[in-house]
Amino acid sequence: MERFKNILTRVLLAFVLISIGFALGKHSVKSDAPTHSFTGAEGDQVVVYYLHSTFRCVTCNSIEEMTRELLNSSYRSEMDAGTIRWIEADFQENETLARDFEVAASCVVVAEMVDGTINDYKRLDDVWTLMDDPEAFNAYISNAIDGYLRQSRGDS
Repeated sequence: MERFKNILTRVLLAFVLISIGFALGKHSVKSDAPTHSFTGAEGDQVVVYYLHSTFRCVTCNSIEEMTRELLNSSYRSEMDAGTIRWIEADFQENETLARDFEVAASCVVVAEMVDGTINDYKRLDDVWTLMDDPEAFNAYISNAIDGYLRQSRGDS
């Protein structure tokens, strides 16, 4: 019985120490997540956000990678021109973004910016269910981006 108490005490002590280390590590991470407003930004932009939690799973990393690949392959000229901007941010560290976009889990958000201020946005939660179908995933994100690009050009 005494041996069991010693083992249990050590396991509980290890759990407490790991929990304290986790809590300290979580709060010591430097937050350089951007805010949702861009002071000094001129003109219209489409901003594609990948919002994730502090600790990410394989699926979260895949969603980010697939979104980046889409932007780099299909929207390179718009990104180079500054018409489309990519921002990756931890929504747990940037509570303003999480609140403004009503984010509770990792997702992609496509926002229309007018002179540095969000005019409209679409939270693309279905990226989770579409990631096993890259064609549908890309079409889903592209539809949101293209809709805002058409609006900024005055197309109907």
